[in-house]
Amino acid sequence: MKIIFQKKKIYPERELKYFSMKNKLSGSTMSFLGKVRNHRNKKKIMSMEIEFYERMALFQTKKVLKKIIKVNKINDYLVMHRFGRLSPGDNIILILVASEHRKESNYFLNKVVDYFKTQITFWKKENFEKNSRWVKQSD
Repeated sequence: MKIIFQKKKIYPERELKYFSMKNKLSGSTMSFLGKVRNHRNKKKIMSMEIEFYERMALFQTKKVLKKIIKVNKINDYLVMHRFGRLSPGDNIILILVASEHRKESNYFLNKVVDYFKTQITFWKKENFEKNSRWVKQSD
């Protein structure tokens, strides 16, 4: 069970291959891959900058995951989130989860994605051709 925040690229194929082998006896393995969009309200996104306070984000993430696992049996998970300057199409977040049944994996994925969108503190700035804007936490 791992939480990783990193500047370098996320390679989902490599991570899924290792995670799947590590959890080969789990009945379900699911993934979610979030990417930088190329537009917002018909405006072309040139890049996105993601900033965060690592200790706080790690604390918040651990707290959230502990809460989810308390009500939902999970065998293993991997949460990877990037920070720094990203381009459209770049991977922002990878979530892998293994459980006995798909219901638990699906529940975990949905909850974790929602929490990252609304409760884990990240500052995201979208840079357009002529201006930029800070993204609201629920966008």
